[in-house]
Amino acid sequence: MRFFGWLFLATLSLVLIVQLRLTDGALTSPETPWGIVGFELAFTQVRAAEIMSIWRSMGVTETALVSLGVDVAFLLVYPFMFRGLVQLLRRDNGSNFHRLGARLAFAVLLCIPLDALENALLWRELVAGASTPLAVTAGLAASVKFLLVLVTAVWCAGALLQRLFPRPAHG
Repeated sequence: MRFFGWLFLATLSLVLIVQLRLTDGALTSPETPWGIVGFELAFTQVRAAEIMSIWRSMGVTETALVSLGVDVAFLLVYPFMFRGLVQLLRRDNGSNFHRLGARLAFAVLLCIPLDALENALLWRELVAGASTPLAVTAGLAASVKFLLVLVTAVWCAGALLQRLFPRPAHG
């Protein structure tokens, strides 16, 4: 049953990420090649204002708001998908690698408040204007979120490889 729950979350995550990427396509330009991710990681009032100005000139500011709205649904799904995958792949064999997996299964859920904070700050900037505190805080929240996702994904890849190519027992 755990597998089917994970499969549901993985499918829903995939649907939402495709929707986000399609929406984000309108936000990319030669000056904003990273789309919404570039805005998430702007870190300065100057860069955030520059991105928003470009989006205004392209007529896609509303699209950025829609992207943040879709991301609210996504942020409620992908951390649980990663948690479920870690739980499916983790073994209770006492190894440091699998103890790390247990910690990651919890830590990846921190993406929910980090992503929510980031979205709220970016929304505020889009509505009220760029500011250094908002850009820095959003950038830090996004960076920690991306790091948690990356470390968890790498752990999952490692655990999957261990499952596919087990080491022979020495004895």
